[in-house]
Amino acid sequence: MLLWLLVAGALAAPMDVPVSGDLTPALAREAEGDSEGALEGVLVVLRAWPTQPLPRLEAARLLLKLGGDLTQVRTHLDVATAGAPDNPRLHYLWGLYWEEQGELFQAARSYERAVALRSTYEDARFRLGGAWAAAGDWLKAEMHYRLLARARPEWVQVRLQLIHVIEQQGRREDAERELLQLRAEQPGNVLVLNQLAALYERTGRARQAAEVRAQSKPPAPPKKMRPLRPSRR
Repeated sequence: MLLWLLVAGALAAPMDVPVSGDLTPALAREAEGDSEGALEGVLVVLRAWPTQPLPRLEAARLLLKLGGDLTQVRTHLDVATAGAPDNPRLHYLWGLYWEEQGELFQAARSYERAVALRSTYEDARFRLGGAWAAAGDWLKAEMHYRLLARARPEWVQVRLQLIHVIEQQGRREDAERELLQLRAEQPGNVLVLNQLAALYERTGRARQAAEVRAQSKPPAPPKKMRPLRPSRR
């Protein structure tokens, strides 16, 4: 499935980029867990197509994934920007680059450009919410997390992040209401139960916290019965 998505992304690129088949073997290696080998394969394609955006984007993405040289990442992104300035994935990768550099506002601007170009770009919107939260702009973070939560209500991590930024604004009742709704939808989710228990503890409700934490513990295994001795009768 991962390989299909990667190839589909390549096919969706402009027609003046290398044929997707050029990158398919490299992306197949990544799907098999060999990201370093995938990068080597992408660089081979890149030497044949040095000015094309697609291999530059893949090289930048893999370098970011592997914790590679950020100077190289920037070089790849600069070339890709010249060839595909309105590619939303390009701006998403710029956001990741700026995050690695500790430039949260630059990262947020890049993610905003990505979602402006593709409003359904969920990964970019998730990172955008996180960038604003890290920068302390809780209202902007809430806006993006809420949009994601409406589009993907089953995405628990997004819902919990939304609850966090609501509480950071001092709106604990609203945060609790959101958390109770999430528990009602996913009553067996341990992460949700632990977050609810933690909220009760922060608000001085130890008994309720203990009750919720008890629900999050797996049931004790049944006790083994001692084998009965043979009857002498």
